[in-house]
Amino acid sequence: MSTFTLHIASATRQTRFDAIASFVGSDASGQFGLMSGHVPMATVLQPGLARFREPDGAPWRYIALPGGTLRFADNVLAIATRSFVVGDELTKVRAELDEALARETRQQTDLRHNLDQLESALAQRLWNLER
Repeated sequence: MSTFTLHIASATRQTRFDAIASFVGSDASGQFGLMSGHVPMATVLQPGLARFREPDGAPWRYIALPGGTLRFADNVLAIATRSFVVGDELTKVRAELDEALARETRQQTDLRHNLDQLESALAQRLWNLER
């Protein structure tokens, strides 16, 4: 059976799987599948779950992600996303992604608060300089 390579990358990490038999994901048009030799394509993945399988009837493995871009060409499937979780058990993958997204939301909230404080301090300094 022919296989392809799967690369999944976020800003903080990347993972590679070398022998993938099939992949199933979802985009705006619905669910789709890829196998080795598929025509080149690119799409925007919907938030949620994708899955892939290694050859010889191996069980499905799951990828939970908050959306991303997918490109398939020359038997290489590349997915770029903000964050992702890969695992064998569906419930654990979902829970890990929920936890990662909550952590990311907290970090964004802290960053917004810090930026607001910085903006306020800069405005105060500019006000004092103009006097």
